[in-house]
Amino acid sequence: MYFKDAILSGDFNRARELSSNMDGESLLEALFLIAYEEESIAPYGFANFQLLEEETSENHYVISFILSMALNYLEGAYQTSFHHAKKAIELSPYDISYKEYLLYFNALPEKLLKNEEAIEVANLILVKDPTNTTALKVINELKN
Repeated sequence: MYFKDAILSGDFNRARELSSNMDGESLLEALFLIAYEEESIAPYGFANFQLLEEETSENHYVISFILSMALNYLEGAYQTSFHHAKKAIELSPYDISYKEYLLYFNALPEKLLKNEEAIEVANLILVKDPTNTTALKVINELKN
């Protein structure tokens, strides 16, 4: 059984076995493609299965990414994704990549991350990385 088949059939234990040799980026890409191409929430289910096994910032990020990028047409996907993005930061507060990703939620029409919060997050990023282009862009756009 292949990884995709295991995901789509709901055999998450087998999917976990098959993904054990994948790095985080490869797993994220595979889950994204299955969710996007098959228009299936099964990869989201698998990501939640993984989260229940071990609550990590990476697992929260995977869920957030799948929802916001592949399943964003579902009602409530952005809101649920935003929750998981914030949980990733909560669990790894010094990882600026999660903060940078959080800024995405300010660009949505719903503005889940309010302008004041986006400026605050961008400033936190700039403390660690003064040349971060994403943070600088957010500050320039929101202060003008």
